[in-house]
Amino acid sequence: MDLAADYLIIGSGIAGLRAVAELSPAGQVLILTKAEPDEGNTGHAQGGIAAAVGPGDSPELHASDTIAAGDGLCDERAVRALVEDGPRFVRELMEWGARFDRDSDGEPALAIEGAHSVRRVLHARDATGREIGSVLYKRMSAMPGVRAHAHARVVDLLIEDGRCSGVKYLADDGGVGVARAKAVLLATGGAGHVYRDTTNPPVATGDGVAMAYRGGARVADLEFVQFHPTALMLPGEPRFLLSEALRGEGARLINAEGEPFMMRYDPMGDLAPRDRVARAIVRETQRTGAVYLSMEHLDPAFVHSRFPLISEACRRVGLDLARDRIPVGPAAHYVMGGVQTDIDGRSSIPGLYAAGEVACTGVHGANRLASNSLLEGLVFGARAGCAMRDDKPGEWLMEPSKVIEFDSNRHRRGAPADDCGGRVSVQEVQDLMWRQVGLFRDREGLLQALAVLDPAWRAVDARIAGGEPLDAAAWREASILTVGRLIARAALRREESRGGHFRADFPKRDDIHWKRRASETREGS
Repeated sequence: MDLAADYLIIGSGIAGLRAVAELSPAGQVLILTKAEPDEGNTGHAQGGIAAAVGPGDSPELHASDTIAAGDGLCDERAVRALVEDGPRFVRELMEWGARFDRDSDGEPALAIEGAHSVRRVLHARDATGREIGSVLYKRMSAMPGVRAHAHARVVDLLIEDGRCSGVKYLADDGGVGVARAKAVLLATGGAGHVYRDTTNPPVATGDGVAMAYRGGARVADLEFVQFHPTALMLPGEPRFLLSEALRGEGARLINAEGEPFMMRYDPMGDLAPRDRVARAIVRETQRTGAVYLSMEHLDPAFVHSRFPLISEACRRVGLDLARDRIPVGPAAHYVMGGVQTDIDGRSSIPGLYAAGEVACTGVHGANRLASNSLLEGLVFGARAGCAMRDDKPGEWLMEPSKVIEFDSNRHRRGAPADDCGGRVSVQEVQDLMWRQVGLFRDREGLLQALAVLDPAWRAVDARIAGGEPLDAAAWREASILTVGRLIARAALRREESRGGHFRADFPKRDDIHWKRRASETREGS
């Protein structure tokens, strides 16, 4: 079935839904989502949304914390947009009905998380994303001219005369349809399922980055992957996220001997930036055998009332969040890189916009500050909606790129030939990414990964280019291979350690050679 609208939004998370509010008065809006509207990362966000709305806080202080966490690579213009627009949009959410937790004076109850210098995280118990998503979806559903089409897996962009004019999508019945619009917003979320262990829901397979790359868009900063330090680690159980807000409320990381250990690795202790906590947990696990999250010293009634969803998830696997030591370890959580855009969501392809985790404005630099992700979707979703509405078809206003274009042929030498002939399962790719392109990387491991990923990607890419009909599983494989390969290539080229990217063979940050961001396009790959 072919569809048409003035504006097309791919995804139904916070970025896409917030864009709808700007677009609805200007024309017909069509939302395509590959599952149910509430199955993306927004609904799984536990901890909260950061904004400078409390006493003793300011956009300047929020910017300072964001830039410090970003380890020298944040785009400061994007950071200013985030922290200056953020309070207004968060208050707007409250006006629309978002029920954030309140203190005894009726003011928003603010939490603190890793690398924040003050309490600034608004929350709705431990289901903040679900609350925000529900409010936005209800508001969007009541707007005129807005349609949502679920179970429509968008698989490719339509690029005509150098401009994005729509998308191809796989319908529930297996047929391929076309949806056309004068402007397309990618709001497809993250790519956690490129890795074996992830906190992300199953829909997070990097589709937006993969299709934008195939269409010729520039992608940037994909070496920077954030591994959340505290996911539930039980054999046979999914890696359920244990929010950083737990540590903000007093939870402690302890080793197999019951000793707190984070001060051994970082002066900020349990509330150090996520990349440093994640690596410390791995090292401490290697040293003592296991790491746990403990809230045994806190009031059990408070623990269960403040974190009801996490408490219930623990109960289902036979653990009491308030009384038991909860085994934890890192899992892939968030990709700082993505489709390169300006601060208004414009990609390098006219007519194509991106916002939220799929996009890369540079706002997070090399490592995202906790609870800035929901704020990013809110702020940049709104900004992208305004640009889609106001940009004229004959103009293209993307700012000149400050990101260095990567030479696709560099680093190819030295990669051993692979004999898999392009045959590799998704599970093998995920395991390979976890082992060789995870928290600890080096040249040898990255070359080994690319020796598998590159021919496998070329094989599936040739099938797509040849017009071979693919089912949903094959498109999922294509996305995971494409994004995994891009992450590995980016990790190989950056010969330093910074933020979420750690090279064991280049363990120091190198500002002389690498205080710069890098991008690449499909051309020449």
